[in-house]
Amino acid sequence: MMRDAAGRRASPAADVVKDLRVQESAPCPRGVRLVDRLVQAGASNFGLGLVDQALLSGSAFALTLVLANVLDVQAFGRFSVAWSFSILIESVFLRGLFDDGLPAAAQRIPRRLWPQLRFGIYLSALAVSGLIGLGIMLAGAIGAGLSMESGLLGAATGLAVPAIRMQSVYRRIAYLDGKPIRAAVSSLAYCLGLLISTVVMIRTGEAGPAAAMSCIAVSAAVAGALVLLRPGDLARSRRKMFTTAMTRLLRSGRWFIATSLTYWIGSIGLIPFCSVLLGLEAGATLRILLLIFAPLSQFNQTIVSVRLPEIAEKLRAGSRSAIRAAARDCVVLLGSVSIVYGAVVTLGGEAALSMMVGTKSYQLGSANLALMALAMMLDSIWLGLALPLFAVGKPQRFLLSRLAGLVSLCCALPAAVWLWGFPGAIVGMVVSSAASVAVSLRTNWRLS
Repeated sequence: MMRDAAGRRASPAADVVKDLRVQESAPCPRGVRLVDRLVQAGASNFGLGLVDQALLSGSAFALTLVLANVLDVQAFGRFSVAWSFSILIESVFLRGLFDDGLPAAAQRIPRRLWPQLRFGIYLSALAVSGLIGLGIMLAGAIGAGLSMESGLLGAATGLAVPAIRMQSVYRRIAYLDGKPIRAAVSSLAYCLGLLISTVVMIRTGEAGPAAAMSCIAVSAAVAGALVLLRPGDLARSRRKMFTTAMTRLLRSGRWFIATSLTYWIGSIGLIPFCSVLLGLEAGATLRILLLIFAPLSQFNQTIVSVRLPEIAEKLRAGSRSAIRAAARDCVVLLGSVSIVYGAVVTLGGEAALSMMVGTKSYQLGSANLALMALAMMLDSIWLGLALPLFAVGKPQRFLLSRLAGLVSLCCALPAAVWLWGFPGAIVGMVVSSAASVAVSLRTNWRLS
């Protein structure tokens, strides 16, 4: 029988535990470590997170393909412009204000007060998004004097903004509570609502940009209304707790909003830019290209949601030299997946899209697909490099890389569009992403 350092006899069970610890501490290949992390994440919330993101991404993909076939190119272009501005409001301003800083703010509040926090977030988000939606509806009413179709589209977009916000708040709180199954159920409700409303739209012969946006508004309202099934999760907020939480959200939200805005300008924001300079067909084409790579973006966001707490804990407990190792692992994982996905889309995307959207005047050739794949690959690498910066509380440096990309985009885009037309817009995206990656590499190196 073996003895420990104090001279006591060690049990066989202790020997087994010791052997397991030795095996765990032994070095293993990086690929094995990545697989182990994915398996561990899947055992917790990764699988449900992927289901949630797949439902949202799949419903957006299906709706866009249906509209690209049902609507004419001009109508689909108008819908794409309205959709891009709704994303600007929701994913840039409202999400940066209410969602991105919510986990950090909630951890500083006792869990017994979380029902008050939930109620306060719902109420404030509904008030802000409702006012924005009302402003859009009023603008649509004014525009109706010039074009009835534009007025109806503005009214439908105004209704969609608060509905999408309520769905987003419900899903964010579900992840905050460690209940991703609720988020997945909400996304499923959204998919079913979108399916039913789209079928009704087509059957009644009312297919148009305003009707399509109304389908999104109705489906998001149904998904967000699931909060009414759990009234016990909410409690009236006290002024002090609500003021403290909102102050923290506003303090961090300015950085998140600025970062998301620069990213929107260099991606979705190019849809109205191309529509104005190159025609609605160019804006519609860019919408389809971005949609093709939406599953990759959703996968990246799921990885970030699962890995961020783990990386933050590791970097807080260890030395700053771990930043480089964490960034390397993230880049290997996200970069590898993006390369494989981009190669598949480049090789088979043109033939698949020709069957899905027909022979309309969309510029979906293999060259444009390859350029977009390169831009998305660089974005994935940038996300892997920026994730450790986000984990150690460096939002300024996180924003700095995107500002560098925005400046590069502004410099390269006019010349590229003048030389190559629509493909030049994608070249501008590639240049912007490359500049962001370069700044992130330099920042990680200096912090390490």
